[in-house]
Amino acid sequence: MNQHQNLSADQQERLLRQEPGFNRLSPGDQQREIQQLHRLNQMPEAQRQRRLAWNEALERLSPAERMQVNQSARQLATMPADRQAMVRRAFQDLRGVPVDQRETILNSARYNATFSPQERGVLSNLLRVEPYDGPR
Repeated sequence: MNQHQNLSADQQERLLRQEPGFNRLSPGDQQREIQQLHRLNQMPEAQRQRRLAWNEALERLSPAERMQVNQSARQLATMPADRQAMVRRAFQDLRGVPVDQRETILNSARYNATFSPQERGVLSNLLRVEPYDGPR
């Protein structure tokens, strides 16, 4: 995506369709990929760069690790609204923490008292692919 960011949306879509494996996707998956490309192009630059970094980090994971991240995203979506809001807020806060310090915070007494082991696991898995966002 970064290589093609200076191309028009039509040119990017054409290149996506030419990617190896694209034609092996189901028509529905192909359409989702094209829609994702268009959504990506409409994002503000900072959000777009963060999404690209997230995708690159996800690609570097093993299939098992990738499955854990996806499972954690599904678990977050099914949490009660109040817990989901707390976990999302913690996720936003932890994005501003250097990657090598995130686990220490997740295992702190404060986080142990506030979040269940499952919630901390969701945070840990999702933060694996979340780029450092700098201090807020």
